[in-house]
Amino acid sequence: MGKNIRKLHESFQNALRGLGLCIHGERNFRVHMVAAFYVTIFAVMGRASAVEAAILCICFGLTMGAELMNTAIERLCDRQASGYDGFVRNAKDIAAAGVFVCAVACAAVGVCVFLGRGVLWIAVRFLLAHLWALVVLLVTVPAALWFIFHYGRIQ
Repeated sequence: MGKNIRKLHESFQNALRGLGLCIHGERNFRVHMVAAFYVTIFAVMGRASAVEAAILCICFGLTMGAELMNTAIERLCDRQASGYDGFVRNAKDIAAAGVFVCAVACAAVGVCVFLGRGVLWIAVRFLLAHLWALVVLLVTVPAALWFIFHYGRIQ
């Protein structure tokens, strides 16, 4: 029993290590994280329902999961290819297309959630009524941009 618990613990450690590698090394993953952060903020301010919030969470998970798989495929392909290889290029492009399809589907869900029931307009009215929240939100933008474009760069 103790050995199984240790293996489970190691599995979680390995998964978190992989997540950290992707956050550190993949700008597109950081883009998805920042998008999820701002979508969540606007969903809270716009009083999204529990079902809408659950659907958004599924979208975040699918898109980020697809990005993680894409990164794994790209790294394996890069490791195996000694030079240009058309099959490797095709595999990497197909994996990237998988992320793109997930992201487009999630954007469509976002449009339905935020425009369908007026969640976006409720959030905007909240920001206009609480200017402190607008200022706090705007202050996070430079940090988000730094995170996307500079975090993980080797100096």
